[in-house]
Amino acid sequence: MDAVSVIVTIGGCFVDPIKKHCGYLIHYNSNIKDLIIKIQKLHDKRKGVQLEIAEAERNGRVMLPEVVTWIEKVRNILDEYVDETWIEEVRNIPDQDVVETWIEKVRNILDEDVEANKMSLGGWCPSYSLSRKAKKKTLEIDGLLSDAAPFVTRVSYPPPLGIGSSSIEGIMDFESRTKMRKEVLEALRTDKVNMIAICGMGGIGKTTMAKEVAKRAKDDKLFDEVVMVVVSQNQDLRSIQVHIAEMLGLQFVEDSLLARAERLRKRLMDSKSVLIILDDVWDALDLEAVGIPYGGQHNKCKILLTSRSEEACTQMKTQKIFPIKVLSEEEAWNLFREMAGNCIDTLGLHPIAKEVAKECGGLPVAIVTVGRALENKSEFEWRAALQQLENSIPKNIPGLDSKVYSSIELSYSYLKSDEAKSCFLLCCLYPEDSDIGIEFLVRYGVGQRLFAKIDTVAEARNRVHAIVKNLKRSFLLLDSEEGEMFVKMHDVVRDVAISIAENQGFLVRCNEKKEEWPEKDLCERSTAISLVSRELERHPDGLECPELELLLLEFKRRWQSLPPNLFKGMKGLKVLSLTYMSFPSLPQSINVLQNLRTLQFVDCEITDASAIGELRKLEILSFWGSKIKELPGEMRNLSYLKFLELTKCNYLVRIPPNLLSSLSHLEELCMFGVNSVDWEPVEGNKEEEGANASLTELMSLSYLVALKIQIPNIKVLPKDLAFKNDTIKFQIFSGDNKVIDEDKLKESFHCLFKNSLRLASCDVSDIAESQMLLQLFKKSEILKLKEIKGLKNIVYELDKEGFQCLKVLKVGDSDDVEYVMDATSDENPRAAFPILESLKVCRLNNLKEIYHSQFSKRSFSSACFSNLKSLCLKKCQHLKNVFSLSIARGLVQLQKLEIDDCDDMEECFHKEGEDEKALNDKIMFPQLTSIELGYLPKLIGFCTGVGPVELVQPSLNQEVGRISIDEVTNLEKHKMTNIQQHTSPFPESTPIISHKLFSSKTILWPPNLENLKLRGAKSLEAVFDLKGLKIDEDHQRIVVLAQLKTLEVNSSSKLGHVWKNVPRGIQGFQNLTSIEVRLCPLLRYLFPTSIAKLLVELQSIDINECHAIENIVQREGEEEATDIILFPRVSSLKLRMLPNIMSLCIKAYSFEWSSMKEICLYRCPKLKTIGSEIQSLRKSKEISRELDSRPNEQELGSPGFLRRCLECVPRRKNYGLMAVSDQGITNKSQRSYSVKEEGTLSKSKDSKVSDSDNPSEIWSLFPSHIIECLKNLELIVLVDLLSPEIIFQLEELNVEESHMAPILDQLRILNLRGLDNLMHIWKKGPERILGFGNMRFLNVDKCNSLTYLFLPSIAKLLVMLEEIEVTCCEKIEEILARAGEEEEEKNVLFHKVNRICLKGLPRLKYFCPETNAFEWPSLVEIIVDECPSLSTFIPSNLYTPKLEGVYDEEEVRFSWEEGGTRHWKGELNATIEHIFKGKEKQSNQETQPEEQI
Repeated sequence: MDAVSVIVTIGGCFVDPIKKHCGYLIHYNSNIKDLIIKIQKLHDKRKGVQLEIAEAERNGRVMLPEVVTWIEKVRNILDEYVDETWIEEVRNIPDQDVVETWIEKVRNILDEDVEANKMSLGGWCPSYSLSRKAKKKTLEIDGLLSDAAPFVTRVSYPPPLGIGSSSIEGIMDFESRTKMRKEVLEALRTDKVNMIAICGMGGIGKTTMAKEVAKRAKDDKLFDEVVMVVVSQNQDLRSIQVHIAEMLGLQFVEDSLLARAERLRKRLMDSKSVLIILDDVWDALDLEAVGIPYGGQHNKCKILLTSRSEEACTQMKTQKIFPIKVLSEEEAWNLFREMAGNCIDTLGLHPIAKEVAKECGGLPVAIVTVGRALENKSEFEWRAALQQLENSIPKNIPGLDSKVYSSIELSYSYLKSDEAKSCFLLCCLYPEDSDIGIEFLVRYGVGQRLFAKIDTVAEARNRVHAIVKNLKRSFLLLDSEEGEMFVKMHDVVRDVAISIAENQGFLVRCNEKKEEWPEKDLCERSTAISLVSRELERHPDGLECPELELLLLEFKRRWQSLPPNLFKGMKGLKVLSLTYMSFPSLPQSINVLQNLRTLQFVDCEITDASAIGELRKLEILSFWGSKIKELPGEMRNLSYLKFLELTKCNYLVRIPPNLLSSLSHLEELCMFGVNSVDWEPVEGNKEEEGANASLTELMSLSYLVALKIQIPNIKVLPKDLAFKNDTIKFQIFSGDNKVIDEDKLKESFHCLFKNSLRLASCDVSDIAESQMLLQLFKKSEILKLKEIKGLKNIVYELDKEGFQCLKVLKVGDSDDVEYVMDATSDENPRAAFPILESLKVCRLNNLKEIYHSQFSKRSFSSACFSNLKSLCLKKCQHLKNVFSLSIARGLVQLQKLEIDDCDDMEECFHKEGEDEKALNDKIMFPQLTSIELGYLPKLIGFCTGVGPVELVQPSLNQEVGRISIDEVTNLEKHKMTNIQQHTSPFPESTPIISHKLFSSKTILWPPNLENLKLRGAKSLEAVFDLKGLKIDEDHQRIVVLAQLKTLEVNSSSKLGHVWKNVPRGIQGFQNLTSIEVRLCPLLRYLFPTSIAKLLVELQSIDINECHAIENIVQREGEEEATDIILFPRVSSLKLRMLPNIMSLCIKAYSFEWSSMKEICLYRCPKLKTIGSEIQSLRKSKEISRELDSRPNEQELGSPGFLRRCLECVPRRKNYGLMAVSDQGITNKSQRSYSVKEEGTLSKSKDSKVSDSDNPSEIWSLFPSHIIECLKNLELIVLVDLLSPEIIFQLEELNVEESHMAPILDQLRILNLRGLDNLMHIWKKGPERILGFGNMRFLNVDKCNSLTYLFLPSIAKLLVMLEEIEVTCCEKIEEILARAGEEEEEKNVLFHKVNRICLKGLPRLKYFCPETNAFEWPSLVEIIVDECPSLSTFIPSNLYTPKLEGVYDEEEVRFSWEEGGTRHWKGELNATIEHIFKGKEKQSNQETQPEEQI
């Protein structure tokens, strides 16, 4: 081998490794990007696996070990690199900004690796190390993603079922209801209470109260899960089990009650906390048989009953019963006024109305029904109603007050027509709490001929819906959670309705336990019978029911049959409805029903239905959800049939030829959910075996007015034929049901519908060949297109006339679409979409423009989309803007604008050149209330072509000039945009345009905007840049976004300002209630002061992961300081992961948090105080009602208060370097001083720190002047705050006689963790202090400078404290410290404390070193662990009657298991001494055996 070859060979050995390592440097950015994408995918995959796990656990299944291992590996990776919030917010945006953010995150993680590899390439090039580690992690994640493939098998999960809200709005705001709600919630919070009840007469509001309690419990996170189920008079344990399981996401595979109960019990026992509401309990319910843990079996499973019977509740061992009382006279009158309207204020009616209201007896149902019935009635009618109420003699209905009966009876009698009364009574035929289908009322009414002068089913339907609307308005019927096609009837109203209906021959027996028919004589004199039972074992034979017109039979146990002669004596029957029955062949006696007009089978099994052919007067025939394979040919005899329903007949495979065309009077055909019929392409005349009908048969039906059908593809539709009836209503689905819109399938069951076409998975050439489809396009009101191949221009390829009738258009997953409308052709003179209300465009990857035209040739462009109300664009990657200004000026009806995940979107509206210049001042969106913009990385503004352009030098990031838009052509603007987006550094001399969402011009376009959401707009530098805004015009004050209520800004990496260049004297934003800002790393403050003082309605502030933020409110320019009140209505303040925030404001502004309810501060290490960092010195003065500058509840909305908020008082300048001490304001060049009552300064002192020549500043998070204002604060959570040394500074509190109001008296929870410099939770205050009287939970963790929790002067205030938990505090020596010399020694009583946890406290010697805390009547549990210095609890004999033992952490983990041990030596001090001395002596030296409990 020669030398050259040797060198080449040796070189080859080095080239690949060198290439590989150099690749880490070359592909540095791409490796980081790949890692980001993979981590996002891994995060999503883990969520999918966790959903599978959650569903499996809900159903009691055990996890495979490989799944558990996979989850653990993924957790290690994700915990190392990202947190949950960040990965959720920043997705699908892997560009340079995100790379930079990630580099910083990853660099911190890899510091140790780089340090360890200083001698390697990574030692002198950190980028190499980062890139190499990223590549390695990417490969590791790839492997995990592959491993997870078998785990995730589903693409969706059903949402949890909700409970719904009460029907009578406002009633829960009454004092009597508010007080009771609070009492019920308080009982649910009590550990030892696991079953409570709300009891009262029918119609008093028990269910309404229970629903409100459920809502509040869920909102307050009192329970992880809340379940509500109606028990009713006829207890059906199986139905109760199923309903609870559905709300818990549990699926039963067992059939027996016992097995289901065991499964349900296990599911509930596994729940962390669950509230089960059992509504309308009449008799004691066997909870064990249902499977509900009770009586302490699961302390976190609580039960709330509602019942008319206290006896039933007592039998179930309910611990607390809350009797709900009638409304007070004032509350009843206020509700009655609301229902009856302003007519009662007239002079003649007022006294009568007062008497009528009194007759309602304070019962909500009575008040509502009577009030609505008499709304706007004459004085004569009011007097007649009063007389009827006074003379009413109701039947004896158990648990129903006579006032309620008479009020509902009165409402019934005041119904305007017999038709309305008949519809109302039909509703009582259904079981209690049923969802009643309005369509069934239509069918029964048609069958019984209830409606005068009605010839068609459609006319009857319209009449019934109008009647139902009026019945709901009278509160005789209620809305259903199932939607607008269903109603409900209150159980009390139903009781009265049945009582009234019995007088008209109704027989209603909806008792599912009943096994036989009612008495024969009752049946034979009835006009309507409704029987609902689990199963009837015995049926009558030879019933003679000559007057019977309506029969409803429903058997819950499926596939029951009927005797052959059942109908023999029912010759007058007009309506027959059968549910859950099995018919090998229909009963022979059905042939006698020659007057039958409505026949309905619901979920039945029918083998032979040929007997139906004998029912020649039949008008309505429904097989809804029934198992039938073939329609009988005998149905050709039903020439009077008007309505045929085959919805959800999944087994139907054959409709005989010529059957449909024989139904000559057919008006409506409903066939959704019928997928298996193999339609013939053309109409046939032969009866060959297996032959099917053709849709061509429908063309000959001259009465057909409504068609709802699902077909496999559009090729089965007749191509050239049209319906005989031009006004036909249609809903046609073509294609795979899942592809079309599976979640919207339910709406297809509605019988009041709009013309709809939904086409999926077809070619545009097939559409073009079908003249029928092209005609249907012209009439369609709803059009949904998905996966349409070859379609480029929706208008005019599908409808050359421009969809003149279309109201809803949804287009998705069609890669060939370039334009929604291409109007460049001269062939299309008409404006398209004149009445379109909703446009949704999703995943059109090649969409260029929505409206493509030449401005100069299109005079009608502003008429297009002129009725548009909702516009949604998602994942249209190449779309650069929504509309030009010529279109935008016509969008006067637009209410909602949503744009999401459009990579190239630069602006919402675009100026197309000089021709549109004149349109600038004509744009207005008066109806626009909601704007949501998400993940638009190139977005530079709402409309960049109008208003002044601000130029910024990128190197200095400052304004360098302002030019007119006329001087910037589109070409130049694009050049500047391209320059800005370039990844290389900018030259110092290259100016770029400042990007803002709203400019001073465009911010005026949506004057009624209420909600603004901005996510992932990574090119924007400001949300509102108001430079050049005129604050008045023609002497009229301009108000900016006065209706804006919620503002959310998220994941905007270049955002430096929310508000920028705010002019003096601006007005607006006064209705903003909520602001949330997350992941904006360049944002240094939130509000300029000129904006902050406007936000008088702001209620919630939430700021998360904005690393540059230093203050919430920032003084701007040379504006003079002013001692104004900021944010008087804020109730929630959440500041999380803000590493540089120091205070809320560095200048002298007041934060008087009189409305504050929760404060959560998390990882804000530099935060020193809640308030301003420099608080202005005020002279102390006696505060009275006349002089108090703080607003009270009534003043907040007054003009005077708003004027004070907007006042500007000159402030002192040149404060110098100042800081707030625990005593007041200090200058860092001076010593620490406090403000005395006389207004002089005194030296700051700290009782635990000796005085020195250079006292350090002591920061209190809640200074005394702030504490006095926090009257409604309920929750404080403080985590990882390094600056505060004191939480509550009490020394400067005003405790004059006139100011003895308790401080922080609504505070319930105080949670402190990771406050390393905290020395005092409460800094000693005046002896006469009152407050903290409602604190329930105190948790202190990892506060390593704290030596004690509280002094006796504070402890004596905590009269409601229930739990004390102190963990991992290195310097804690005592929980309750000794009283100071100046304090009077008093006994401290912890009457409510039931749990104490002390863990990881190495210096703890006592709970209390003095004998002043010896009574603990409620104490049940003490946990003591890792407290080696603890020798005794309190040096005194203690009273602990409920305490049964002391746990250490090791044993308490398993205390729920049978046989768990607790240490107990008969007395608390002895037990603690025994445990810890015993551990020191290895426990084998004990002389006395430990009692086992």
